[in-house]
Amino acid sequence: MFDKKIEKIERKYVNALLGLNLLLLQKGTKTSYERETRARDRRVRKLMKEAYKIPFYRERFDRVGLKPKDFTCAEDLYKFPTLSKNELRQWMEEETGKDKYEYYYLDTTSGSSGTPTSVYYSPREKSWNMANWMRVLIRGGYNPLLGMTASRMSAHSVSAGQKNIFQKAGYLRREFINQYEPEPVVIEQINSIKPDLLYMNKTELMRISLYAKKHGIPMHHPKFLVPTGEMIDDQARALFLELFGDGLVDAYGAAEFGSCMTRYPGSDHWRIQGDLFAVNICDDEGNPVDEGNVCITPLYRTDFPLINYLVGDRARQGFDDDGNRIIVSILGRSNDFISHADGSLTTFFMVAPIFAKSKEIVQVRLVQKSFEDLLIQAVAIDDLTDEDIKAVEDRIISQMNEKLKQPMNISFEWMDVIEPDANGKLRLIVNEMK
Repeated sequence: MFDKKIEKIERKYVNALLGLNLLLLQKGTKTSYERETRARDRRVRKLMKEAYKIPFYRERFDRVGLKPKDFTCAEDLYKFPTLSKNELRQWMEEETGKDKYEYYYLDTTSGSSGTPTSVYYSPREKSWNMANWMRVLIRGGYNPLLGMTASRMSAHSVSAGQKNIFQKAGYLRREFINQYEPEPVVIEQINSIKPDLLYMNKTELMRISLYAKKHGIPMHHPKFLVPTGEMIDDQARALFLELFGDGLVDAYGAAEFGSCMTRYPGSDHWRIQGDLFAVNICDDEGNPVDEGNVCITPLYRTDFPLINYLVGDRARQGFDDDGNRIIVSILGRSNDFISHADGSLTTFFMVAPIFAKSKEIVQVRLVQKSFEDLLIQAVAIDDLTDEDIKAVEDRIISQMNEKLKQPMNISFEWMDVIEPDANGKLRLIVNEMK
């Protein structure tokens, strides 16, 4: 009961906590790699002590026969079991709705890896998450106090467009862009706001970039452009630089833990936020390798830990000229578009809410066969009857054709599991047209 009272206060004053945590993080902005490593390892020790108190993790300690004292640094985390997305999802389903999380934040992923995942943040953890993101931007040269930020509208936001006392006074300015609007509307919003920092899903940004290039529409050049949600491939990088200028920031992260490493303009590698995150690269058995699976442990998440979380991407690590550990390449997910005969495009994020709200489906992939034909590959929960399946199909086909730029002939293929692509990634939209 006492903890809940504290959490209620922390939630009310979460922005004050953000400011305090940002000051603490800024003190370490120019510290040496060695000092950052010491801070990281100190947080590893605290995290493992807290995790040991949680039944879900206590079982994992017992499984490998280890205690918190056996973990003194980030490298020791290789000895601990990895956490898959499915394991996290199952754990979250067990925890969702419990009274002790009354004042926690409940965030949901986009579902762009096959199935949406909900994650809890305590108010304290949420403030660290936001402070870390502020620091990422400040390290790149952005001034969040005086700058103008334009970001895509979150499907889970209940306060988008509302301005607090600081924003009304001209500080921490932020405007929201409805990325689901037609391309000309989104482009007009960006060009009229003229943001210093533009923050949007990579797929949506690609959609409006292709439209602007095709129609010769000049785009406002923000000082910083942050595409999110998917990896920025070389073709997308070239297009963004051409249309929006050279302020491209590649921030790697996820809704489950925030931004853990960043590739700043002009850089050829990703800088790890090493005091708040342990980023390990492992093989399929969890052993350390130079190139393998990305394994993330957010060290500020001690109330609801995510230890050795496998995000589903692969990376290669190395060292810079000063001997500091860096990430030199990342292989992540990159979705196709659903394309239409009139040249318009439908992105996954336009239809994602349909599947996020379809509790009968645990995994999905959309395969475009032609301008007229779309196949939905889906994995259902175990206890659906034939009548249930038919009802799900009818509902989703109707909702899809309301969202698609042009209606299509939609069919279903029900599967036991949807296998990833040859590169190990799972694209949610696969366009098989030439």
